[in-house]
Amino acid sequence: MRSPTTRLAAGVVVTLVIILAYAGYTLNSVRRMREVQTEIVDQNRKAALQLIRIQSDLNSLALALRDMLDQTDGYPLTAWAPQLGRIRENLDDAIRVEAGLAAGRRDPQQAAYLAAAFAQLWTTIDKMKALAETGPPAGVTAFIRGTLEPQLQALTSLTARLLVQNNAEEQRAAEQIAGIYGEIERNAYVFLAFSLVLVLVVSLALIRSNRILFERLASLSNQRRELAQQLIATQESTLRTVSRDLHDEFGQILTAVGAMLSRAGRSAPEAFTEELQETKVVVQETLEKVRALSQALQPVILEEQGLGPAVEWYLPVFERQTGIAVRYTKPATAPAMEAGRAIHVFRILQEALNNVARHAGVKEVAVELNSAPLRLRVADAGPGIAADATPGVGLAGMRERAEILGGTLRVETSGGTTITLEVPHG
Repeated sequence: MRSPTTRLAAGVVVTLVIILAYAGYTLNSVRRMREVQTEIVDQNRKAALQLIRIQSDLNSLALALRDMLDQTDGYPLTAWAPQLGRIRENLDDAIRVEAGLAAGRRDPQQAAYLAAAFAQLWTTIDKMKALAETGPPAGVTAFIRGTLEPQLQALTSLTARLLVQNNAEEQRAAEQIAGIYGEIERNAYVFLAFSLVLVLVVSLALIRSNRILFERLASLSNQRRELAQQLIATQESTLRTVSRDLHDEFGQILTAVGAMLSRAGRSAPEAFTEELQETKVVVQETLEKVRALSQALQPVILEEQGLGPAVEWYLPVFERQTGIAVRYTKPATAPAMEAGRAIHVFRILQEALNNVARHAGVKEVAVELNSAPLRLRVADAGPGIAADATPGVGLAGMRERAEILGGTLRVETSGGTTITLEVPHG
């Protein structure tokens, strides 16, 4: 099975790329919206204020001309020149500012027409001033009414159209901003939906990959468990065969050798009697060791009398072999367990005590056996198992035997090492 890491990493990369792309798009849209708002809306508003200022100056100019036409006290027309000059200065400033704000957005022909119209207005006013200085008042009045006032009305109308045009552009800018907002909102929903779909697809792929991996691990675990059980069964069969061979064949051979030495001692010369007796003692000790080894490999007492007596027989043997005292707490009632299952409890006890002898460095170990439910506890006051220690084969075998029994094996290392086997049903 291929590892899903590559596909999952690719999914993460794609997700990050999409997020970055959407973030870039959003930032660009906000920048466009800011440009529209700054360059169009704000400039249109400022230009509109200048157009209103121009209209106000044109109205002031129109009122001044009306006052010039309506005056009846003989006030000379040339006396209006300073007021007309102030209005002209204000108009020129307003026209200059408005032209700068509208630059690049207004039609060049329209801008040229507006500049020409105001230039013509000032030319006409200059003519009116010259006529007022040299000509009769009646001629100036006719000139104002026939030439200057129509020009003022035309400029007022043109300024009004520019204001309407400005308002229309501002409205279009507002619609453009609303469109950008709408586009961002729509794309946000699209991105959210796509992200949800992408997360769902990646999650489903991850769930599927994990499910396949766990199924594979479960299959491997089952295979390992079956293999471990087969190995344990093979080990027990081998130990049983070796034990039987030691007891039957080597035991019989040593027994026969002892009998032959006894017969030889009766007929041998007196000089060899002592040596034959020593040899007979060695053979007898070897026979006892072979029988003890046979019992340790496959205790017959376990099959004949059960788990309790087998434990009581083995603990003194362990004491003699290792010099470690065993403080044994026996069960109130003998554990009822068939020999095929009891052998696993016995092997766990053997392995636990062997670990104490090899690693604990103590002079005493506590063994407790309970029944209904069966509970075996082996505790020592040694240094315990190091946190970074690699579990050995013995501990793994103990766990496998606990699983075969359908029980649990706990290893506690606080204040020494305590191994507890619990089997719910004996």
